[in-house]
Amino acid sequence: MIPSGAMPPPLDLQLLRLVNREGSPSLDHLMAAASNRYLLLAVAGGMAVYLGLRSPHRWLAAVLLIVAVGAADLISVRVVKPAVERSRPCQSLASVRAPLGCGSGQSFPSAHAADSAAAAAVAIWAAPATAPFALAVVALVSVSRVYLGVHYPSDVVAGWVLGAAVAAALITLARLRYAVRVR
Repeated sequence: MIPSGAMPPPLDLQLLRLVNREGSPSLDHLMAAASNRYLLLAVAGGMAVYLGLRSPHRWLAAVLLIVAVGAADLISVRVVKPAVERSRPCQSLASVRAPLGCGSGQSFPSAHAADSAAAAAVAIWAAPATAPFALAVVALVSVSRVYLGVHYPSDVVAGWVLGAAVAAALITLARLRYAVRVR
């Protein structure tokens, strides 16, 4: 467990200060939208439907995407955050601006980054043509978390790793259906 008062590495602070600056009202709105849970769930739902209709894996891919997002969220929020107990930058640094407020809960890892990375990994596996869109969503969501002052950059990177690992595990399990033949 990392103590709540422990300072992040210097590179984390430098990147946070670089991204977490005063922006225009339209940029604030864009970043707020990129972090809106309901909007992100709608995008994930739309991607699941797209995969169900267009992916060679059909509805298996759609189910995997939804399960990956749920599992990544559950693991990040219920397992990792309580174990690490890292305060959000807007809670521990007076110089951090938080245009939407600081929020509650812990900082490490970013559940938004984990969820979007899990969804992107499944989408790219199921329909490689979705890669530019999926990666753009991951990037926008991730930058928004730091811009809004609720996560350090390392929280976001940890979220990516967690989300990708969850998706990889689920994809591997799904692929086992091809390896095991029932007679």
